[in-house]
Parts: sequence; structure tokens; C-alpha cells
Amino acid sequence: MKKWLFNPFIYIAGTKALIIGWAAMLGAAVIGYYSKTHFDGVLDAHSGHAAPMWFYFEDALVDWSLLVVIFYTAGSIFSRSSIRFIDVAGTFALARWVMIFVAIAGFGVYMPGPNQPVSMEEMMKRVMTGPVIVCGLLSLALVVWMVALMYNAFTTSCNLKGGKAVWSFIIGLIIAEVLSKLILHTIY
Repeated sequence: MKKWLFNPFIYIAGTKALIIGWAAMLGAAVIGYYSKTHFDGVLDAHSGHAAPMWFYFEDALVDWSLLVVIFYTAGSIFSRSSIRFIDVAGTFALARWVMIFVAIAGFGVYMPGPNQPVSMEEMMKRVMTGPVIVCGLLSLALVVWMVALMYNAFTTSCNLKGGKAVWSFIIGLIIAEVLSKLILHTIY
């Protein structure tokens, strides 16, 4: 059971993982639209502000694309094995499936829209409520789980181990996060 939760990539990879992962990412985007939860960064999720539905799909596409390009490149540089692009693309898509639960948790967060001015005191009262704190902690745990899945996707699809795998993953993830924020901020 632990392998299915943290490293399903030893059982599912390639096209099958890509189809399942993309179905989950599209599902998270649709749920995110209704819960007003944006995935506006490789590791980020923010709730409370409505946007056109295409923003939510674009978030998923940009985040996933950056992960695939960066980690395929890192794997090609650091791995002695031959790496299949479809395996990296599929495993990284599948690693993001847990974002469905983050999008669902977004229903527990109410934030006023831009046309509803609220004082800082009122905003702090809303942010410090039990449901918002619980949703935030749940989302944090889910993002940590997603990072563990992404690490296992990287090491499995690129056949990397040890310090080389850890450092290239950390650096790749930082680069992907920064680029996703820059690209999505520029688009919006």
C-alpha cells in the first residue's frame, strides 16, 4: 500500500500515467474553478479569488510543462541510463493527482473578491478561523505528499539515486517554482 501511495511509478508510467495524471489535473482545475483555488506555481495553491475557467487549465499546463522540461533535462544530464520523455511526462502528471484534494479543500476557504473591500482587521478574522486553518494545514500536507511523489517520479523515470538525485531534484524544483511564478504572473 505504501508503494501505491508514494511510488506508484514502479507500476504505472508512460502513456498510462500521462492519461491518468492529466485526467486528475483537469479534474483539479474544474474543482479549483468552483472552489476558487488556483495552482499558480509548481508548489502553490491559493484560494479565494474567482477567475475565468481557462486560467485554471493554464495553471495546470504551465506547472506540468515546466516540471517535465526541467526534470527531463536534469535526468538527461545526470543519469547514465537512457530516459524516455513519455515516462517523465507521465510520472510527473500522475504525481500531481493529489491536487484534487487541495482543490476540494478550497471550498472551506472564503476570501472576499476584489470588489468587496474589507479592512485588514476583518481579513485577519476571516483568515484565522478554524476552517481556513484546517484547510491550510491539509493543503500543506497534500503539497508535501505531492513533492514526495514528484521526487519518486524523478528518480524512477530517470533512474537516479543518492546525492545526485536529491540535489538535482531540489535545484530543479526551485527553478520550476520560480519560472512558474514568473510565467503565470506575466500571463495574468
